[in-house]
Amino acid sequence: MRRYNIQVIVPSLGRYEVIKENMSPTGVQEEDYFNECFTWDDLKTVVPHMRRQRWKLKISPIEEEDLPGKIHLFPFTYGVNHEVQMVRMSDLRLILTRDMGLLKFPRSSYRPFGY
Repeated sequence: MRRYNIQVIVPSLGRYEVIKENMSPTGVQEEDYFNECFTWDDLKTVVPHMRRQRWKLKISPIEEEDLPGKIHLFPFTYGVNHEVQMVRMSDLRLILTRDMGLLKFPRSSYRPFGY
């Protein structure tokens, strides 16, 4: 069964990872990650609502074979250099997260000033 990850760009606020709230965590990393991803039916209800708000979406499929080693950062790093917002869309509770640590540091490059 395929699930999907969603990243959104909210105008004037930045890029967020969208996580579906997992009402019954199992404690098994792969199962919890899979339960926090969106099903096709979830996408059919959530995506039109996000587009109406003029959010830009990036949807990427996740297969069960790709699960080992994947986690959503929210459960482990809640509040540590992360901005977290809870949103309710349709009947789903969504968690919008982004890493604030990345915003504080300028992008490093071996070629300063674009040379």
